[in-house]
Amino acid sequence: MKRRILALALCVALMLLLLPGDAGIAANALTFISVNDSLPPDLINVTVYYGGAIYVPYWLFTNYNFGISYSYFSSGSTAYLFNSKNQIFFELATGKTYNSNDDQYNAPAILWGGTVYLPLGFVCGMFGGFTYRTIGQNEYGTILRITTGSEMLGDDEFFKAATAAMKRYYEAYNETTAPPVQTSPAPPPEPTQNLQPREGDAVRLGLEGMPTTEVLELLQQEGLICCFFLRAEEIRSAPDMVRRLACSGQILGISCPDGTEETLNETAALLWETARVHTILCTMPDGSAVPDGLAVFPCTRPEMSADERRESAYTVTHELEMRSGDLSMIFPSGDEDTAALKMLLYYFSDQGFTVEPLREMNCGETPIMPR
Repeated sequence: MKRRILALALCVALMLLLLPGDAGIAANALTFISVNDSLPPDLINVTVYYGGAIYVPYWLFTNYNFGISYSYFSSGSTAYLFNSKNQIFFELATGKTYNSNDDQYNAPAILWGGTVYLPLGFVCGMFGGFTYRTIGQNEYGTILRITTGSEMLGDDEFFKAATAAMKRYYEAYNETTAPPVQTSPAPPPEPTQNLQPREGDAVRLGLEGMPTTEVLELLQQEGLICCFFLRAEEIRSAPDMVRRLACSGQILGISCPDGTEETLNETAALLWETARVHTILCTMPDGSAVPDGLAVFPCTRPEMSADERRESAYTVTHELEMRSGDLSMIFPSGDEDTAALKMLLYYFSDQGFTVEPLREMNCGETPIMPR
């Protein structure tokens, strides 16, 4: 019996030693996040622990030059992180997280105080370019340090240098702020039917190049019609897809990247032979001699790299936000453009745009183009 009592006492003593309040840390100590060699005051006590993971507000990734952008689609309660190499969707209503290929991840977003919080380790792993770790603790709190490789000080050096600032922030924080009440993160909201800012505006859409099956199925699923401008070699290599486009109600035009009448006539003949479609819609380089009777639009840049094509979707959405009313746009369509097109179509839906095909009466307009 004495041994059992002694063992119990030892267990209690060990538990007391492990409690943070007895480890020299004040009960109202702070959690600091540092970025490289700075200790920003707006990153004090913003971490949340949920499901065993560290969560931080979404604006940390956008405000501190991590090369990541953020959008929120209110109609689907979906947060969206992206850069030129990756796109991640966080559905707050369902807890689902997935990329542009619909690969699923067990890393949900949460709401905390009305702000979207995202799992730090997951975002770091998916986008790269920065690392994080806890580098020390004292009576004022702990520092979670995020570095991008441009830091000058080692962890121990930085922690010593930051101690004076930690003390100053600690004293100011506890003089003006009551100790935070620890609660559980709020449950994700149900999707709401918010007023869409572009309700009633139309995007007259032209896509240059043969679409993937995935893009065509998405258009059919959403009931969207656009205009596809096809090159001669695309019609030759995929006649079944050309006929499928025509049968599904998509508008077909000609892409003439060299601007010659010979290529124009050849492509028109192939389109008629393959799908029995006669069109006056075409894309040609600026400065080309335009035969009478054609509605000509500018070509997209064929030399764009894969990264440039993905990045161009973000420049297009930015330009859409700068303009008002109905707009015309032309975007490349191909295997490497699928992710960007999916994002654009999702954006159109969330913003309330009506998608219509680019037609001959729009040829005098200046369309939005990828850059």
